[in-house]
Amino acid sequence: MLIDRSLIEGSAKRLDFSPSKLDQTLGDGPLDLSSTQRSKRFRQVTEENQDPAVAASALERIVGGNDLVGINYLSKGMAASRPVCRIQLKDANSRLVGYATGFLIGPGLLMTNHHVFGVAGDAVNSLLDFDYEQDLTGKDRPLIQFRLAPNQFFYANKQLDFAVCAVSPKSVDGTRELKDWGWLFLDGEPGKADLGEYLTIIQHPAGQKKQVCVRENKLLKLQADTLWYMTDTLGGSSGSPAFNRFWQVVALHHSGVPKTNSKGQWLTRDGKVWMEGMDESLVDWIANEGIRISSIVKDLKAKFGTNAVVKAALESGPFVANESVSVSRPAGANLWVEQDGSGTSLVVPLRIPIDLVQRSMPAVVSSEDPAPVVVDSPGVLVEAVNIDQSTLGSRPGYKPNFLGSGKLLVPLPKIPAGLKSQVATLSGKASESELKYFNYSVVMNKKRKLAFFAAVNIDGDGQQDVGKREGDSWLRDPRIDAAAQVGDEYYGKQKLFEVDRTKNPFDRGHLVRRLDATWGKTVEEAKMHGDDSFHFTNCTPQFFKFNQGAKLWLGLEEFVLGQAIDGKRKLCVMNGPIFDGPVAPKGKLPKPGGKKAADPKFGGLPIPKFFWKLMVGVKGGKLAASAYLLSQQDQVQGIDRIHESDLLEKLTAAEARVFQISIADLAKFSGLDFGALAAADTMVAAAGGVREIQMVEEIELQ
Repeated sequence: MLIDRSLIEGSAKRLDFSPSKLDQTLGDGPLDLSSTQRSKRFRQVTEENQDPAVAASALERIVGGNDLVGINYLSKGMAASRPVCRIQLKDANSRLVGYATGFLIGPGLLMTNHHVFGVAGDAVNSLLDFDYEQDLTGKDRPLIQFRLAPNQFFYANKQLDFAVCAVSPKSVDGTRELKDWGWLFLDGEPGKADLGEYLTIIQHPAGQKKQVCVRENKLLKLQADTLWYMTDTLGGSSGSPAFNRFWQVVALHHSGVPKTNSKGQWLTRDGKVWMEGMDESLVDWIANEGIRISSIVKDLKAKFGTNAVVKAALESGPFVANESVSVSRPAGANLWVEQDGSGTSLVVPLRIPIDLVQRSMPAVVSSEDPAPVVVDSPGVLVEAVNIDQSTLGSRPGYKPNFLGSGKLLVPLPKIPAGLKSQVATLSGKASESELKYFNYSVVMNKKRKLAFFAAVNIDGDGQQDVGKREGDSWLRDPRIDAAAQVGDEYYGKQKLFEVDRTKNPFDRGHLVRRLDATWGKTVEEAKMHGDDSFHFTNCTPQFFKFNQGAKLWLGLEEFVLGQAIDGKRKLCVMNGPIFDGPVAPKGKLPKPGGKKAADPKFGGLPIPKFFWKLMVGVKGGKLAASAYLLSQQDQVQGIDRIHESDLLEKLTAAEARVFQISIADLAKFSGLDFGALAAADTMVAAAGGVREIQMVEEIELQ
């Protein structure tokens, strides 16, 4: 692969630490994992191995710093290497211009970097070389080539530097099928690798035969969308998969950072200045950057969640093809010898196709079903949502003194007198409006049937890994009038919408996220707390692209939780919809306090154009707060006048935007009174008192 200087310079700017010093700090001893991290890794490894005993033993070794692994580690590595191929990059005239690495991620779908395939045209004449490697005897395997099919599917994301392209199902010579090489499953859950852990990179460095780097590839640092590691990767390794110790793909290799002298010139391994035209393998790379698979999956789900090709890749589960290594096949022979991991066989040309066993898919749970136990994979049971409403009266709710007393109090927002008539009060308690749940509280707007706001206490030190969310069992809260809540009479149409998104493009969107509430003394207690978030009072209709993975808003939510967990911090987080917010020109934020404009309706329900979030923590013994506003007005404005056939195109064409605003302006937008929190605002005043957030890294949580 030809060196992309702009790409490398971008990575160099993000390298804000010394790889060698961090390497020494992390050392080679036991990994310093919290109980939450251990619990999450155990569950992930159990799901992958489908044997809790094996998972416990394997995890204990890696956490304990033990380099010994079972001998099947090598067999699993060979299986994981099968879907990895060399890419011959060819221009419009079919001339070879470089090499890269790619790997299959699902039936007929290949992944590599955006800087490899920036547009579909880059893939048209390029070739995929499978089995470009040596067999057990040291002889070259027969090379099998496939063509790409960008006309069937192609997508490239420059910011995350990845590209996905369809591949022809049969080899160039018509003798082999692509499914013979299986694929690597992409697990979208974060946390599959921890600092100090060694990664493994399978690659075609500088276009050479397939190689593997199993040492000197320590994970040094995790960022929102990327991770840093030390490893021996050369040019041509762009697009390589990075694996954890359990052969799960954790990153897409992206770029390296070279060692430089005082003049900024790149250095070679022997300390000389590297010059253009020299072999790129001579560069002294000091660290490598990979794109996190969790970020890639999130983006694919957001943009192509209903696309048949992408959906098949993300939901098919692991598919490991049997590996056959041809040792001897004389020209014209009608029988030959093949060798694989189980021995040597004499083969006659009789091919009987068989279906290889795949991991079972999760059961689908309807929101109206009772809370069952869902089988996610053999041997792994995950409980669905279960709420005991008989104890609602004893829920503690949001605690204003969660961060401390006196000046550290964070009370709930106050509803102004002009809106008091719209507040839903508790049955038989006309003076009470706070609906208290485990770790959070909600105040409802009975006119809009949605929350004025929700507020949650987050304890990063008490966070527990409660497993995957399986099925939505949402309930109305019996403490207020049922008519003051939007329920499944509206969201239930989603069953049809999963097939036809024009029926109802709005999901059940949590205000207080389940994961924000999943903390407590035990896993069981934390799960009970998280399950309590499945009340319709804590739900707002959110456009599916926004709710199921819009990068910035979801990134903001995960950033908040990550800051709390990593720093073992306590936070108070409030959020809610803006009712009848003012309208602004496309792509802009309206002025606070501007003339109100009625929210557009869909299915008879007004849909908020904006949502807000307020985060409060403690810094230097004082409160520190920041406020954010998500605008989806470009997506929903005029939805009540859009013809059904044009609905999906209209909604998906626009992008939701996230802005950081002052708390004073948030009060004007929402009409709520946030009291003394305005004095704790960390917002650095920009032009107009607002700044648009382009990347999660720009989020300020002081």
